Parts: sequence; C-alpha cells; structure tokens
Amino acid sequence: MAQKKLALIGMTAAIVVMTGCGGSGTGGGSTEGNGNEAAGQSKPAQPIELVIHSNSGDNEDMFNGQYGNALRKKFPDYTIKYIPHGQGKSLNELLAQKQQIDILYQSIAYYPQLSETSGLQYDMTELVKKHGVDLGSFQQTLIDGIRSSGGGKLHALPVTNTVQVLYYNKGLFDKFGVPYPKDGMFWDETLELAKKLTRKEDKQYVGFAASAPHLLGNNQLSQPYLDAAEKATFQAEAWKKMIAAYFLDPGADQGYKDRVTALKAVPYRLELTNSQELAMFAFHSQFPFAVPKDMEKIEWDLVSLPTFRDKPGIGSQMAPFVFGVTSISPNKDAAMEVIKYLVSAQQQMNFSKQGIMPVIEDENVKKAYASESAFKDKNWKAIFYNKPAPIAPKSKYQLSVEGLLTKRIPDIVKGTVDLNTALREAAEEADKAVAEAKRN
Repeated sequence: MAQKKLALIGMTAAIVVMTGCGGSGTGGGSTEGNGNEAAGQSKPAQPIELVIHSNSGDNEDMFNGQYGNALRKKFPDYTIKYIPHGQGKSLNELLAQKQQIDILYQSIAYYPQLSETSGLQYDMTELVKKHGVDLGSFQQTLIDGIRSSGGGKLHALPVTNTVQVLYYNKGLFDKFGVPYPKDGMFWDETLELAKKLTRKEDKQYVGFAASAPHLLGNNQLSQPYLDAAEKATFQAEAWKKMIAAYFLDPGADQGYKDRVTALKAVPYRLELTNSQELAMFAFHSQFPFAVPKDMEKIEWDLVSLPTFRDKPGIGSQMAPFVFGVTSISPNKDAAMEVIKYLVSAQQQMNFSKQGIMPVIEDENVKKAYASESAFKDKNWKAIFYNKPAPIAPKSKYQLSVEGLLTKRIPDIVKGTVDLNTALREAAEEADKAVAEAKRN
C-alpha cells in the first residue's frame, strides 16, 4: 500500500516548483457572474473565488508549486482556493457542507470515480467553444480518451501528462559488462538483457521489473479493466500476453522468484535507487522529479518503453492529469479561463522546461522538456519516441478493481498460483466489487 501511495503521489505532485509563470499568454481573465457575460473581460464585475478540489494526494504546497502560484499570478482578480482530500474533506463531505466546488482534478484513470460518483461531471464542450480553446492543439489520443470515458462527452481537459518509460542503472550494466538498453527495443530483446543481469554475486541482482499499476493500467494493448457492461476483462488473452512479458518471463529465474518472496512484492523503485539491485525499471516519466534525491544516488538514464513485435513502436497509453469544471460551479466561465491558461502554449512551455510532459502537440514545447531541470542531460527524447497507445475507457470503478489484479502479480511470479487461476479469481472478485459498489 505504501508503494502504491508513493507511486500515485509521484505521478501527481512533488514534481517541480513552477516559477515565472506570468505574462499575458492565451488564457486571459474572464467574467463569471450569472454565466452570461462575455468571456475574455480582463476584470470581473464581482469578486470571484474559484474552489479547486482533488483526491490525488496533492497537499496545498504541492498544488501551489505546480498550479496555484502560476494561476494567482495570471489571475490576480480571482481568489484561488484549493481544498485537498483529507479527514472531513472528502468530496461527499464537502458537498454535504454545501461547499462550493468549481474545478476537480485527478489522473484520467480516477477522474470518473471522483466526478461521477458525486454527480459533478459536466460536459465542457460548449465552454470550450465559447472560450476559444483549440482541441486540435492537443495530443489527440488525450481528447479521445477523455471522451471515451465520458460517453462521448468532454468532462475535462488534460493539463499535464505522463507515459511509461524504461529507467536503468548504468552502474550495474558497467559492473557486469552488459551493453546499455536503447530506444526502440522489443520486449524479447529487453528480456535477453535482463537475463544477463539477473544473477547472484555479492547479492541477488534483478535484471528487470515494472510497476504493475502503471504498466498494466496504462498498457500498450489498450485493454480496459472493465468492458462496456462493467464486467472484468482479466481473463482476456491480452492480459496473459502482457503479464507474461512484463512479469513472468523476466521472473523465470529462481533468484528473481526468491527476491520476490523476500520482498513480498515485485522489485520496485527503491531496488533501483537505494539497494541498487535492480538494473531496469519500467515506470512513469515524472518519476525522477518526484524523488530527485534518490535518483542522485545512482548513475542512471532512460530509454523508450519496449514494444511488442506485432505492435512495433506502440508505447503505453498516456496518463494525463485532467481538470474539469463541475456541474455546480457558479463560476463556469472563470473556471474555464483558468483551465484554458493551464493548457496554453505559454504554460505548457513552463511545465515542459521543468520536466512535466506537455499535453499539446507543439514541437518547440517538446524540445524544451526538462531543459531547466536538474536532469536536463538525460535521454528525454525517449518519452516522445513511441506512438502512444489509444487510451482505454476508464470506469468510475477503476480504483475498486485495479488492486484485485495487481495484488496477484507477486504470487504469479513466484508460481504459487498459475496465471489462469489468478486471472479468473481476480475477475470474479472484481465483478463482485462492482456489484457491491452499485448497490451502495
């Protein structure tokens, strides 16, 4: 649980401190009173407070560093208030207190659960048109993914982004005389490298490992956890293929199995940086900026996520953080202007320079990635190397079923349960969990 919490926090926060985010940009202030004023007016006629909520794990300092400070500088006439999830401050509790909520944000995977279970989802299509946001400027798989999860409606816009990549400890490759991985590898090639590095020397070394929630949840075959009828898909052949490539094949060595037994988990990010027993680790693209002190403990670099030979060049699904105007907001125009600024070329450039993957298709913005970060000399072109897989529809029950699959990975690797049995049991549990959630 602690590892999963760290991973989620790493995706959303503790990434960078944004500076110099002012200027005119493309997201100028707007008026929001009864919702009929013209967008683009520089100063509101009435004081406006915009209340933003998320259950992502971002505390107030994290929110301010990544979003809040920039927004307050850009919109000095708006009061920007952030209410993070916490004791007595869940979304349902806030609504029971009649708290105004104007904007929700979360990872695309968990946004439907946040917005739909509270009834706050809102189709932003007309607002986007009214405020002149060019949907064609985005990486289109992001917009398509949001629509597919919203029944064709645009319940949010992507603001920041991540993909899955492959990190490696150069010191271990040098130690064992193995050539470094490279962009554009296939999974079978990665497995051959991993075999050369999974060995017992002064301690047990492991060639490759992956974060199950991130790699499976954003998988390269665009397989959803639940189908259109909200039944678990875990027994599909696609899951068997991916689990074999990501976990079973690399874990075939007995030393790997023994390490999983000792850890009671598949090797994770601390095995890469702290104990330095893991040579390659598939994880999300903002990982280094979440734990920079740990990354400084090793000589590391990254390459593109390996791909399947029958789907060459198809990487992971993108996993953006999305912002959506709520159905109950009395300040929908002002909220839209704030989101418009966050997706503007100006602010996306600010994000990119600091090491936050942009959501817009702008080559200059991409080229600037991490250029003002502590890790500017790494192989960051790797995050743009693959074509992203289409984003599978996300369900409001996503979080309820995800762990029922991922918790079985260590036992599958150890061989204490066979793959088919594990997937069948996970599917049965998931279907029960969804049915229970619907009853409640």
